[in-house]
Amino acid sequence: MPQLASHIDSVPPSGIRRIFEMALSLDDVLMLAVGEPDVDVSAEILKAGSDAWLADKTDYGPNGGLLPLREALVRKLARENDVVVDTEQVWVTCGGMQALYLAMSLTLAPGDEVLIPDPGYSTFAMNAAMISAVSVPYPLRRDNAFLPDLDELRRLVTPKTRMIVINSPSNPLGAIFPVETLRALVDFARENDLWILSDEVYEAFSYEAPHVSVASLDADDRVFSVFSLSKTYALTGARVGYLVTPPGLATTMRTAQEAMISCVNTPAQLAALAAVEGDQAHVAAAGVHYRQNLDAATALLQQRGIEYLQPSGAFYLWINVGYATGGDVAGWAERFLLEKRVAVAPGSAFGRGGEGWIRICVAAGLDDLLEGIRRLPEPVRRRPDAHAAEREGVTVRLARPDEHDLIGRQRLDAYRLEFTIGDDYAVQILDVPHHAAVGEVWVAVDDATGSILGSVTTPRPGELLTPLGRPGEFDFRLLAVDPAARGRRIGSILTDFVIELARQRGARRVVMNSGTEMTTAHGLYERRGFSRMPDRENPPGIEPSRAYGLDL
Repeated sequence: MPQLASHIDSVPPSGIRRIFEMALSLDDVLMLAVGEPDVDVSAEILKAGSDAWLADKTDYGPNGGLLPLREALVRKLARENDVVVDTEQVWVTCGGMQALYLAMSLTLAPGDEVLIPDPGYSTFAMNAAMISAVSVPYPLRRDNAFLPDLDELRRLVTPKTRMIVINSPSNPLGAIFPVETLRALVDFARENDLWILSDEVYEAFSYEAPHVSVASLDADDRVFSVFSLSKTYALTGARVGYLVTPPGLATTMRTAQEAMISCVNTPAQLAALAAVEGDQAHVAAAGVHYRQNLDAATALLQQRGIEYLQPSGAFYLWINVGYATGGDVAGWAERFLLEKRVAVAPGSAFGRGGEGWIRICVAAGLDDLLEGIRRLPEPVRRRPDAHAAEREGVTVRLARPDEHDLIGRQRLDAYRLEFTIGDDYAVQILDVPHHAAVGEVWVAVDDATGSILGSVTTPRPGELLTPLGRPGEFDFRLLAVDPAARGRRIGSILTDFVIELARQRGARRVVMNSGTEMTTAHGLYERRGFSRMPDRENPPGIEPSRAYGLDL
């Protein structure tokens, strides 16, 4: 028997599909593993597709798609994405999946390298392997708020690098890259002469700010943009997406489309035309539904003490279950399915950075979603005493006056690692006696050695600490970890202590602030469920900052 091509063995299987197909063989499964919208398709869209079948509109169409649909997409791109193109740049594909594959196959030769996010959608790596290209993961780390590190990206570039993949809103993270980050990535691609493949399948579901298309920031025609009707209109099985290319590729695109699919089926395209041109109220309603599900799910996760990434878009939750998985989240997800009848996507299916995490889809019935979260194992939690909380060999207690100088020096060293600070702010950090006079200074102490590992300042009972706080709130600041103690989860221990202390004192919200460059702190707080409060900024002259809040 002839052998398959040698590169086929390098194509990684989908860990998501494995769980999905296992779940289909079982009864009474809560299906939270795949991105399947639970909302109904608009009646007008269904009618357009049905009418096309009944009228026998089943002939071949143009390689690029039906002209009325392409024209409608051109108008939509200009109206909603601030991307101005002509019809010869818009190509209707068999879902976003084919659009991704098509863009990679046009730009990557065997041995070429493509930078892909990790954690990131599994198909990115699969497509690269299918065409004998090499995927190079760029980490999205929780201590950097799951944003790309430009310095690290620069270190990953080699003479073979040809493309970078950007996915915002992200699958699986639900994260959205700020526009400043997107601009920096476009500049990075320009500096290194790279193509950009922008996956914007979840564009319709952006909760904190309007969606920004990468192509709207591009000045030299290096962006391929991937869109889909699957998520926006709940048309996952219709398999209609579209690829927006740089100008001048029409002849090449016709050849590529003919070689791959010839054309997308006509009734599905006519349904897609009705979707794009029709009333978008049902899309807005779906977004409200998903956001309500997200809010209910995150509230339950907070209640159970389970860490997660606060999503800004899409309809997924990225949840840390590393305390239960023993370093093998894929195996754990299979056991969880068999024993608890809940299907979740293992984080390792999205790259090495996903080990210990799971992705759940919140586009499901609310009852099923919440029941699935209730069946997650709960981390072991100790209820701390307000004056001496013992966690993992670390005790949190009030600081003594003879420790103030050491606390000040530790804070200065810690803050210098995060961002450049001026003399005025350094004086504030060092003035621990003043902090102890207006509030309470707590220290995390190593039980074995007695060494101070970190500190945080909180308000005294019934009082406010900073202008960021308001009555009924618990506002803390100056959480710092001794640089020598990094890796011992001191920041997490102190944050958890503050949240529990706020609950004990009857606060309705915890509020914190940190400098704009303190990305480590921002990631830590966001994983605890804090969210940005744009209306709360420090007064001028204190420090560049932003406020985060957590409702209790």
